[in-house]
Amino acid sequence: MLKSTALSWLIVLLGNVALAQVATYPLERNASLEAFHHANPDYVFQPTAKYKFGTRDTLSLPFFDDFSTSTLYPDSSKWLNNQVYVNNQFPIFPPTLNVATFDVLNAQGLPYNNTINKDFIGAGDSLISQPVNLEEEAGTPYTVADSLILSFYYQPNGNGYHLNAEDKIMLWFKAANGLWFSVWSKTGVPESQDFEQVLVPILDPNYLHKGFQFMFTTHTRQVANANHWHIDYVLLDKDRDRAVQTHDDYAIQSTPTSLLQTYWAMPYEHFSTSPSTFMADSVKFWISNLAGVDKRLQVRHEAFANGVQRANTLFAANSNNHLAEGKKQRNLAAYDISNIANTGEVEVKRLVEVTEQGIPNDIRVNDTIQFTQTLHDYYAYDDGSAERGFGFDQNTNPSNIEGEIAYGFDVVKSDTLYAIATYFNQAVFDVSRNKFKYRIWKELSGVNGGEGDSIIYESEEMTPTYSIANGVRTFTPFPLDTTLVLSPGKYYIGWWQGSMFNLNVGWDMNYGNTQNPQRKNPNLFAKIFGQWSNDVPDGTLMMRPHFGSSRELYAGVFDFEKSFATPLVYPNPAKTVVNFGKTFDDVRLLNMQGQEVLFAQNVSSLNVAEVQSGTYFIKLTNNAGEQFTSRISIIAP
Repeated sequence: MLKSTALSWLIVLLGNVALAQVATYPLERNASLEAFHHANPDYVFQPTAKYKFGTRDTLSLPFFDDFSTSTLYPDSSKWLNNQVYVNNQFPIFPPTLNVATFDVLNAQGLPYNNTINKDFIGAGDSLISQPVNLEEEAGTPYTVADSLILSFYYQPNGNGYHLNAEDKIMLWFKAANGLWFSVWSKTGVPESQDFEQVLVPILDPNYLHKGFQFMFTTHTRQVANANHWHIDYVLLDKDRDRAVQTHDDYAIQSTPTSLLQTYWAMPYEHFSTSPSTFMADSVKFWISNLAGVDKRLQVRHEAFANGVQRANTLFAANSNNHLAEGKKQRNLAAYDISNIANTGEVEVKRLVEVTEQGIPNDIRVNDTIQFTQTLHDYYAYDDGSAERGFGFDQNTNPSNIEGEIAYGFDVVKSDTLYAIATYFNQAVFDVSRNKFKYRIWKELSGVNGGEGDSIIYESEEMTPTYSIANGVRTFTPFPLDTTLVLSPGKYYIGWWQGSMFNLNVGWDMNYGNTQNPQRKNPNLFAKIFGQWSNDVPDGTLMMRPHFGSSRELYAGVFDFEKSFATPLVYPNPAKTVVNFGKTFDDVRLLNMQGQEVLFAQNVSSLNVAEVQSGTYFIKLTNNAGEQFTSRISIIAP
């Protein structure tokens, strides 16, 4: 009886552990900013030539920025610094598309002082306005009776990693004597909240000077790409009523959903087997109405697939009513993207626009969105943007046990699976030397009626590779070393690891811009103690299976500067020596599993005479730290 009770408790314990086995973690850096600076090493946020006579003119009222026209950084004609990150992936339902996100990363997207320490609290990002003239207008002095008010919307967390009571965001005003004074603050909360508007009146005449500035700052734990605050729709103007918290404006809030029902992308040849089966019945997106009255808003869209127009709707005659100070989902009819000649890659360039009864809004920049959806040779649930890293929770699971992650895809056409692509994040815990194996399953035990784990492929042990191509953080391909032809049906890709650590694979919190992004992917499973579980966070994993003929994927890891845009790697195939055309600081020859075969420094060639025949990657690093990866075949002499 005692043994039976003990066994029952053990089963309960293991079951509870299994249900808490995976977690998402904050990112260590901002890959978009980091890649931008590698691609643009001479970039300057405040170029002198941008301003007349090399000086900055004081701005006049109104001061307005909703960040809709900015990319990565705020507008330098309105702001003095660029520590914040302008984006639309971290906020949830912002007032308008794009916000300024505050984290604990510098302007290059790296941790402040190259330090990550959750126990140290210090300065995070700041955002400082250009000087604004609050002294006079056309020779008439401003007074506090002019009802000068600064307003903005803020959101804690969003899709970012959570805050706590130790974290704070503050607003400061600059007085005529040059001193800054705190006029508003908010402490962190663990859960995300809706955007809330704040109105701060200027009631002290000491702020009424020509060099007035305002500044947002954060005081927070030093935890890198985490502890997020989001600021949007900043407005400073006169003759405002503090009781009126609305704006005569409306805007697009979200990127429209995928054209596909289940995936963000799938192989076009697979899609072509039954286009109507895979197409979504409509495209959905959200519009915000910031006004104090209802709005009758009309929408339209355009689409070009590989340059051929596939949609061009007029603004709907029966406009849709949008309640005051509310948001609303709008639907656009699906359109045909079948029968395209080039099936290797189909780019659908999409445009969505909003107007009020056919009359353009005064602020047009936030009423239109343009973006591209690509159908290539892979299945993808994700949209390519990582907000967190995903893996096993090394803080709660025993360290000496195995773990597996399996990710299900419904293959609809008999085809060759030739590669698995994984979006590896560099995150708070360094796992760059931790080993794992790729696995592919036909069935999982206890999942969708599976009687047992049916493994049809397993790689050698390997370590993660962090890739950036063409200035953008991207997926790292793993080409299979065997021909694997899959008939139609359900398959799972993923990995096995021999101990508990977080591999930090990219995690898309938006679930690929699906119609319901705040949900978990029902096709993702984790396993420890012999039990598969779908108890995973909201969002989706960033792994993709590639089908068809083998090709060069995500080529390059950091582009070369323009003078070395096409470095020589020859001969290819090679028998005894591979030449590079110039000297590189670091040269590595990797096999198809990512394992290092040869290593050399300060060389312009590599002796491969003792290397076995096969296909390899050569990774070159120049003296600027930039990298380039090329595939090469070696034929043993």
